[in-house]
Amino acid sequence: MKIAVYAITLNGARQAQRLHRELPFADVFVSEVGLEECVSASLLTLPLAEFIAPNFHHYDCHICIFATGIVSRIMAPLLTDKRQDPAVICVDDQGQFAIPMLSGHRGGANTMAQRVAQILKATPVVTTASDAANTLSVDMMGAPFGWALDPQCEAAITSVSAAVVNDKPVLVVQQAGERSWWPYKRTMPKHIYCHAQLAEIDSELWQGLVLISDRREPEHYEHWQHKAVLWRPKSLVLGIGCDRNTPLSTIQAGIDRFLAENNLSIDSVSAMASIDLKADEAGLLAYSQQQQWPFVTYSAEQLRDVEGIENPSSYVEKVTGVASVAEAAALKHSHTNKLLAPKWKFKLDGYNVTVSCCRIEHEEAFSRHNWKNWLGQKSKINAHGSDVVKGYQCKPKHVDLDRPMLYHRHHLLLCEGGRCSKEGSKNLTHELRSLIKEMGLASGNNRIKLSRTQCAGACRNRATLVVYERLESNETPVNNGSWLRNVENLTLTQWRRLFLALADRVPLSSVLEPEYFAAIDAAKPITRDEIINNSQGLATQ
Repeated sequence: MKIAVYAITLNGARQAQRLHRELPFADVFVSEVGLEECVSASLLTLPLAEFIAPNFHHYDCHICIFATGIVSRIMAPLLTDKRQDPAVICVDDQGQFAIPMLSGHRGGANTMAQRVAQILKATPVVTTASDAANTLSVDMMGAPFGWALDPQCEAAITSVSAAVVNDKPVLVVQQAGERSWWPYKRTMPKHIYCHAQLAEIDSELWQGLVLISDRREPEHYEHWQHKAVLWRPKSLVLGIGCDRNTPLSTIQAGIDRFLAENNLSIDSVSAMASIDLKADEAGLLAYSQQQQWPFVTYSAEQLRDVEGIENPSSYVEKVTGVASVAEAAALKHSHTNKLLAPKWKFKLDGYNVTVSCCRIEHEEAFSRHNWKNWLGQKSKINAHGSDVVKGYQCKPKHVDLDRPMLYHRHHLLLCEGGRCSKEGSKNLTHELRSLIKEMGLASGNNRIKLSRTQCAGACRNRATLVVYERLESNETPVNNGSWLRNVENLTLTQWRRLFLALADRVPLSSVLEPEYFAAIDAAKPITRDEIINNSQGLATQ
């Protein structure tokens, strides 16, 4: 982002200098009165309007350290379109407030105002309704991941945004891409729901739709087009092979045809991948530059043992040393073992091109997954299989005071107290109990009992979990006394592996990465005399 900073007073120049220390690549302009306070600045000449206007669209962001009235009058004649106008932020010359004045969402002014406020220790004054309410920003939610808004949905952005801030029912359907687009560490508002598909959803019941899809023509989308925001995630990897010296025009025609026939959006392609024999292929390099897609190559040895290849070729192996190029490279780069579209052949002007595609799969932390409202979510059932009282997490509607405690093979204690609850781990215990029940581990000889605790005195490890095993007389402990940390970041897949490892009495270290294990100090021996002396000391106090 190319940034310009302007100051016209002595105090304003001091604030500009503070900003420049943290934003060293910004261009700073200060009037003559403040040049001594900001020695790295260039001279700002008056009148302001004539100074700023010529380079208004040359910068992505303008930080103006003077009154909002001045900013309004200067910027008004320069505005063209919210999709093109740069961000404008106003800061008072005492550095108390940072106010995004223009292009808060699309231009990034809201985000930059937060950054400016952090540098100056000021208060950000963000007036955009969705940001002020800490709710879904339908036109910015994909920006941190590099997603693209489909141009056909521009007309619907305003109406869907209005539905969000006015508590009207809005559906978010995600078919691909990063899952952590809900940025707040709290439960989503009750009028916003998530789902995986549009099939069998009645569009008449919803005021707006946010669709995240890498399909060129998403199924059932035609019923929503006037009230849908369509995001294109960067979820596709193209594997590609071609004859030597294949021209750019042939490569472009082949990829266009491949994407069309497989109903894939070109805006969702994140990278091209091939064998390193093609690292210097001029047509591929030119197409990569044209599309601004990374072009990644792998050696034959790296591609040889890739899983998921559907169309190996003895001829390709003879020429390259590996039985697949397009499929193997796509699988390798996307870190998956499943092809979205297998090898497809194209020939034009005597040159051959082969293309395949994989989708990059994303998971999110189980705790984050449960901050979202999921359409069709079942009513709450506790570990005993009893309906839960409304407003509670596990309190049964009908209490049997004579019921004994259930047998358990493992007892897990999960800390959700103090700071951890502020980070969104609250209610994680309840959600995990539901998962344990779903896996068939809430009863029987392998039952896992999960209890929520308050502070375990290990806040530096975020949400923590300790494992206790119930051992038979002839058994040795496997995971007893294991302490895990940062468990709020575990995905659903990781939780499943953890619970299965406990049921199978397999060391947790074989299914979880080392960063999830909390280090424990070795025991420090203490003598009997020291215990007696300490006790006597306490008694005399």
